[in-house]
Amino acid sequence: MKTFLIGYHTFLDWLERASLLFAMVLTALLFLNTASGIIADRVTGNSLVWVEELNNLFFAWAVFVGAGVIARHGGHIGVDMIYELLGPRMKVVFRFIYMIMALIIVWVMVFYGVKMALFVGKYQTSLYLDISLFYYYFSIPVGGALLGFFSIGAALPDPRNAPPVMQFSGG
Repeated sequence: MKTFLIGYHTFLDWLERASLLFAMVLTALLFLNTASGIIADRVTGNSLVWVEELNNLFFAWAVFVGAGVIARHGGHIGVDMIYELLGPRMKVVFRFIYMIMALIIVWVMVFYGVKMALFVGKYQTSLYLDISLFYYYFSIPVGGALLGFFSIGAALPDPRNAPPVMQFSGG
């Protein structure tokens, strides 16, 4: 079990780094796209009509990917005061309850997110760039899947962070 936990948390470390890198690139693109729209508007007096479409796409993906990663570190809304008053066994119970509730939300996000992305993507495209709205809505199930992986990781103990066992030599 310890080997599985170490492997799972190592996988989550990699997934977290990749997700954060992806979200940072999207945020940078969001900034550059917005800046180019502002500059074009100030220089030419006409705005770039497609800036908002790309910003919506970049923003949706950055938010849902980032929300999944935040779950690993307990960054979502919580009541720490009550949690800190609990004993170690009740903390395990609360982490398990959190994981179950998060996995219900994950199921809704992934199942209905895929259905919605496929349905909307089949019939609708963005106004100016003609991008299938599938790419906008598919950020929901991807963020849900990340939320699931990281919620499970938050509930499971990480044996790599276990305090070292103190050994005393007689003498």
